[in-house]
Amino acid sequence: MHRKYFELVVEGHFDLIKGFVLGFLEGKGIGQSVMFAREHHIKGDRDLKHVLRVLAGKEDQARLLVDEGVCQSLRESLANVREALPLRLVSTREISAAHAGFSYEAYAKEMGDELKALFVNLPEGVAVADYEPEEKVEPEGKGIEAYAPLHHYQIKAKGRIAGAVGPLIDFYDKLEGHPLVVLEEIVLDFR
Repeated sequence: MHRKYFELVVEGHFDLIKGFVLGFLEGKGIGQSVMFAREHHIKGDRDLKHVLRVLAGKEDQARLLVDEGVCQSLRESLANVREALPLRLVSTREISAAHAGFSYEAYAKEMGDELKALFVNLPEGVAVADYEPEEKVEPEGKGIEAYAPLHHYQIKAKGRIAGAVGPLIDFYDKLEGHPLVVLEEIVLDFR
């Protein structure tokens, strides 16, 4: 069973929020139990108010993904510093799962095999859906192919990764390191 995560929306300047949270974690001796949504390609609010805040350079909220073991004590710490620091907890929601779309395309058999292998041994708690790689081999395309209209080998695929928040974000970060994998933003599902 994977640990639960919560989304905390905190109002205040991002650098102040990040500094407070990192100091909180360091002071408690807790490692890697909070993630900042903006640092992990997590789809955010798209309402007009948010867009206007970003355009005006006054982005004044941060979305945190917080492990269940830290959530309550972080919420209490934010409440305790409310008078001393301009930080305010706006909302807390339990995250039930996350998902993100992906696609890739390659023109070399070795690269195709490497890409398919990425989606074979998935981390526990992560699944792939709507994924069927399409491979084509054209014997008459064999030869120098850098800019050829016909390639000897071609693989295309698209799909969706879904699962528990922590393992999914770790796997997303791994996929992001591959130059041929195109990823969509991570979408959070809430209880």
